[in-house]
Formats: sequence, structure tokens, C-alpha cells
Amino acid sequence: MPAWAVLVSVPGAIVMLAAVLALSQAIEQRVLSPQAMILGTARARRARPDYVEGFVALQLERLLREAPQR
Repeated sequence: MPAWAVLVSVPGAIVMLAAVLALSQAIEQRVLSPQAMILGTARARRARPDYVEGFVALQLERLLREAPQR
């Protein structure tokens, strides 16, 4: 393998790793966070009100449990 290929592949791998980490963080915050899940459930048109109420209560309870204590 030529030396120039090694010099290009190392920074390229680091950039790819950083991109994957940034993408996973964005997905976690916008799709998988409890707040996003609550909003998605509340906005769903086909969800029954009793299901939405129970889901929101469950997620809120989880958020309060995981919140840092002051």
C-alpha cells in the first residue's frame, strides 16, 4: 500500500467515526429521547386518548426518576 494512501485513510477513518457519532447523537436526541417519544405519541392521530395519557405518564415518571437531583 502506498504511503499516501495510508496518510489519507487515517484522517478519513477519524472523520467517518466522528460523523457516525454525531449522527447517532442527533438521532438519540430527536427520535429516541423521552421528550420526542412523548410528543410523537401525543401528535399521533390514531392513538387512543387513554393510551396517550398512560404513555405520557409513564415517560414522565421515567424522566423524573432519571433527572439529576439538585
